[in-house]
Amino acid sequence: MRKKIVIGALFGDEGKGTLVQWLCRKSLDEGRTPLVVRFTGGPQAAHTVKSSVAGRPITHVFSSFGSGSLLGAPTLYRPSSMIDPICLKNEWEVLKGKCHPQPIWDVRQAPIITPYDVEANRNDAQNREDGTCGKGVYMAWKRTLSGLRFTLGNTPDEILSQVANYYKTERYAPYDEMFVEAFEWARKENLPLQEGDFDDWIFESTQGLLLDADKGFLPHVTATSTGLDALEPSDREGADVYLVVRTYLTRHGNGYEPLSHEGYDLSDEENETNVMNEFQGRFKTGIFDFDLLNEAFKRHSLSAYNHCRFHLAITHLDVVARMGKMLYLKAGKVSQLSIPKENAYASIARLFQENCSLEFDSIWGSDSPYGNFQQI
Repeated sequence: MRKKIVIGALFGDEGKGTLVQWLCRKSLDEGRTPLVVRFTGGPQAAHTVKSSVAGRPITHVFSSFGSGSLLGAPTLYRPSSMIDPICLKNEWEVLKGKCHPQPIWDVRQAPIITPYDVEANRNDAQNREDGTCGKGVYMAWKRTLSGLRFTLGNTPDEILSQVANYYKTERYAPYDEMFVEAFEWARKENLPLQEGDFDDWIFESTQGLLLDADKGFLPHVTATSTGLDALEPSDREGADVYLVVRTYLTRHGNGYEPLSHEGYDLSDEENETNVMNEFQGRFKTGIFDFDLLNEAFKRHSLSAYNHCRFHLAITHLDVVARMGKMLYLKAGKVSQLSIPKENAYASIARLFQENCSLEFDSIWGSDSPYGNFQQI
């Protein structure tokens, strides 16, 4: 069994979904069977993927399902990742109109998010100030740490009763009805996993290293781990780890402000779904920061994981190629790489290799919303 781990290297929004789909496609092309494993976060993921299903171009923003679903790769949930049965069922219904989605595998031990967690999340002023996607992940995680941890092994009424009591809120019949229906669906669709049925396990993280609950830039972080320590040692052993970045810095939500630059033209970006929204605010872009990237590597002690092989995956190469230059920060100073028309992407790969504190076995790049990565 081969293990591949896909992690956002900074604040998320790097293009993890496109890389996961490409790894699944590569596995299928080699005659192997891929499985996507969700091991961090919950339904706050928004991984945009484009594919072709039965000759039709399809776009999907993955929230609860793995980003290989359009290719028929099933999704496995680790207990370190959370599920919202309502989100699961809703996404399943959407996917059925686009492809033939596989069922969810082994979600029975994943902690559950309820509508009351979502409501508490959206109404909590401190949570909104720190930064939230409005999906209830932080509040559900906080509740779980208090001892109220619920899974598909519990009964829906037991869950709803205790969670509503935890938040000291009245139960609301429409919430309960939606939850019970989705809960029973999820329990029915959940299937036991036969590990030997899959050749390639592709672990899909949901957010970036600098949003990690312990190692990120506090207080604007997520509720869970986002790096390699979220995985069991057996999952990491001998794995290929792909760290994903764009050619410019991105940040969604409160917290770090990228050094702005007006030259990034994203209007032609077919795969850009990051927009202004009620809970995260505007989507911020700015000059790529190598100091920040190396800080992320340091905080997560990546160089200590000598039993893994590290690879860099650079997305949105076309954005800076159109500009003919890549601006970047190193040692607090703004510099510029002039990008030649010939071997443009190779020059970007060299820039990353020369300025990263972590040594990579290979560097891959993509300028396609379909995630057609090539070694550069």
